[in-house]
Amino acid sequence: MEHTRLTVTLRPGHGALARLAATLNNHHVLDLTYSTTPTDTATATATAVVRVPRPDAPRARHKLRRLVDVIDVTEGG
Repeated sequence: MEHTRLTVTLRPGHGALARLAATLNNHHVLDLTYSTTPTDTATATATAVVRVPRPDAPRARHKLRRLVDVIDVTEGG
């Protein structure tokens, strides 16, 4: 199965990962990683890497971009 990797940059906060997971609930997510920088700084960010089947990528990317905490979504691989 061909897949696409979406890299999501977002502001970390209470419930950010849960909102991300809920947004992707209707898509076949092959894997998801989530990491954050220290949250005690003003420039704290989180990064999520989501792998979805290629046909699901445009819709998943669109839904992720609509999340309030999301700064950017890039596609590759």
